[in-house]
Amino acid sequence: MDTLFSSVDVLIVGAGPTGLTLACDLARRHINHRIIDKNPVYNVASRSKAIQPRSLEVVDDLEAIDYILDTGVVDLPVRYHTPDGKSIDRPSITVAVSSKFETPYLNPVWIAQFDVEKALRDRYAVLGGQVELGVEAVQLIQDLNGVTVTVKTPQGEEQIHARYVVGADGGKSNIRKFIQLPLVGETYDDERWYLGDIQLEGLDHDHIHIWTSSEGMLGLTPLPKSNIWQLQATIPTEIQNPAEPSLEMYQAMLDQRAGAGLVKITHASWLSIYRVNVRMVECYHNNRVFLAGDAAHVHSPAGGQGMNTGIQDAYNLGWKLAAVLQGADATLLHTYDEERRPIAQAVLQDSSKKIKAITATVTESRSLSQSLSTVSDDLTSGLPISYRSSSLTRSFTGKDTLLLLPGDRAPNADILQNKEFSGNIFDLLRGTHWTVLAFVNHTDSSVLENLIHDQLRLYCILPSDTKRTDHIIDHAGNAYRIYNILSEELLLIRPDGYIALRTSIEESSSILQYLNSIYCSHTPVK
Repeated sequence: MDTLFSSVDVLIVGAGPTGLTLACDLARRHINHRIIDKNPVYNVASRSKAIQPRSLEVVDDLEAIDYILDTGVVDLPVRYHTPDGKSIDRPSITVAVSSKFETPYLNPVWIAQFDVEKALRDRYAVLGGQVELGVEAVQLIQDLNGVTVTVKTPQGEEQIHARYVVGADGGKSNIRKFIQLPLVGETYDDERWYLGDIQLEGLDHDHIHIWTSSEGMLGLTPLPKSNIWQLQATIPTEIQNPAEPSLEMYQAMLDQRAGAGLVKITHASWLSIYRVNVRMVECYHNNRVFLAGDAAHVHSPAGGQGMNTGIQDAYNLGWKLAAVLQGADATLLHTYDEERRPIAQAVLQDSSKKIKAITATVTESRSLSQSLSTVSDDLTSGLPISYRSSSLTRSFTGKDTLLLLPGDRAPNADILQNKEFSGNIFDLLRGTHWTVLAFVNHTDSSVLENLIHDQLRLYCILPSDTKRTDHIIDHAGNAYRIYNILSEELLLIRPDGYIALRTSIEESSSILQYLNSIYCSHTPVK
């Protein structure tokens, strides 16, 4: 059979949450791309089971949020079962983030990874995209002009020439192996877990159920809008060669730890042994090939960071790939590694600390309850992430008492209104553009008329005491308060919702200078 040849601007390998986030972002930017996955069918394993507030903001921007909010649940309390047959109820281990972050999504949402993937896939379909299943990357060769990836498909072999390739193909990434970027770190051989998706009889669906014993912890988490439960059970350190997972073995383990006959497993769809790995690559790219999500970093499940960090990787990379393909300087792509790798390093450290606290307390319910109560916090929400030290961030020379500086995430503020608009800051930011928020007392200044760029949208936000209706009024004063506006100021916000610079209205020319330093030409690269 003859080998097929094709070309594309961006080839995404892997159609999990990371790859799908990137595909949605590129599709809405009208970037020529393909997304392939070696599996012949869509993922049906729960894997990750919580989406964090910052990731919710991302899928909101991609307009994939409704299905996730309709399917997931916020409040999922925990019922600890004690060896004497009694139980103790505790609040959900996920907690709302501090109100200072000003987000519509204060709480993590309990939801299976396959449902997050469905939400993104459905949105991708609306944007005209389709995941190519059963297509495996088997070889990769780079040259000065691009990357040639050989793939095996149900129809035969194909060579795809791409300007850029993104490996979002998980912890066992083929793409990472092709470009010889090993995951550096360690495997915690004494921290192993049985995992599985099961159906059962004998438990109410409104709690996470946890049993502790001398053998360790066994937890059952109900997955929203389904009859599936995710099982998690520690494997005692003295067992060197754990038995292969099976329905019968899981039933015996449940009988031993929870009590014979109390819970009956009726079906098992995904069974696995998980070893805690804390590893990451030393660089997120090799020339024109980039890594994202688990392909770039793996860590413990504590804090629910795996899927979420990958979604945020893709969101950082998407607009930069599109910008370069549409004429921006290719050095912009170097900032992907610069910004995202330190975040992964911080996540690895935090999740490792938390998993150690959990595994040290798995034999006693009260101690385990205390360690699990610290798993969810502001850090795990993703909202404190800042790129203040990034080369894309312009330092601010004004008053140093500002709480909100260039490099920080742009927070939300509601009750904005004019005769044509009623909404919030996130409504203004939603989309593929750069945004200038002009906090001005009047709108007849000629300097604003010169803020014209094909990547830019300008919104004038006037104080609450302004009577005009042809510009946006901050009726409740929330935007001025949250952004700490004390005089006329301009804020330039990146397509991924981070503040690039803030400046006085007298220095408005710095905004176009900034954009022109990135978009140095207006013809796509060849």
